[in-house]
Amino acid sequence: MGLISSQYPFTDPGSLMGGIRAQRVQLEGLQSDAFRSAAQSQNTGQAARAFSGASVTNVNAQDANLTQVASSSAEKFVTIDAVSATNPATANFDFNYLQRYIAGAEASDLLARGALNIAQDQGGDQSAFARLMDFDGNVSTAFNDLDQMAQANQVVDADLNATVVNTTLADAEGQAFNQARFRDITVCEEDKSAQAIFTSGQRQGHTAAPVSQVAVSDGADADNTLEQMAVINQNGTVNASALFDFRRNEVGILSPRTTELLAWMKNNSAINSSAASQEQGLVQSAAGGVNEDGQQTENDGSAQNLAHSTAINTEHTTVENEQTILI
Repeated sequence: MGLISSQYPFTDPGSLMGGIRAQRVQLEGLQSDAFRSAAQSQNTGQAARAFSGASVTNVNAQDANLTQVASSSAEKFVTIDAVSATNPATANFDFNYLQRYIAGAEASDLLARGALNIAQDQGGDQSAFARLMDFDGNVSTAFNDLDQMAQANQVVDADLNATVVNTTLADAEGQAFNQARFRDITVCEEDKSAQAIFTSGQRQGHTAAPVSQVAVSDGADADNTLEQMAVINQNGTVNASALFDFRRNEVGILSPRTTELLAWMKNNSAINSSAASQEQGLVQSAAGGVNEDGQQTENDGSAQNLAHSTAINTEHTTVENEQTILI
């Protein structure tokens, strides 16, 4: 603060440096983080071969269900009552002590984050071969039936709440703010972020390894049936809130003195990021009137491939970054 004699407008060398009354709160590195990662994989091979009137059937049903619920909460409450002055019997700065009053809050690196990752992979390989009939005229039948169901539900809830209440009695006699010559009330908030980051991937066969169906009949009946369904549900709520209450209980007129009131916010953000990918690959091959080596015969035949793939991806996220400063 320099020499007393150099502080304008006070040049009275009889003035003495008084005490410093400070009420400061520092909140740093508060974090509420919820993270979940999951993977599902289904891959099945089926082969049916029937000769001379035989009947071969493969039936397979797969069901994968995954539910993840993540919740995190971080709450900070700081309350500071009004600080007393050096001389409670003196008011309105009517004595020769230069006192300073400081009330402040600094908050930095506050993070509320929810992150969800999930991957689903479904693959299948079916082959059916049927040849000729028996002596009673019953044709050979070869059937493959595959049902795959994958469902994933992810829910995240991340909350970060910081509350600072610093009571200042501005016009009350005997209080530090009323007596002080220099008065500062500041609130600084920096690097506060609310983030929701979701990623999901679904594959039902892909370029390098597609789902494959092969049906071959030689005077018989060969069928392949494939049903695939993949469902992803991702839901999240991420909330970062802060309340800084530095209001002055001021109803009267104060004498003219140096008073600084400052509210400063920097690098506050709300981020909602979602990335999703879906891929489907299927190869079908059917042949009738050919033998197992692919050579044509004079026999009739029926060969069928039936595939149905469904991929559903639903994402719903709410991200809130809220701050309230009262001075």
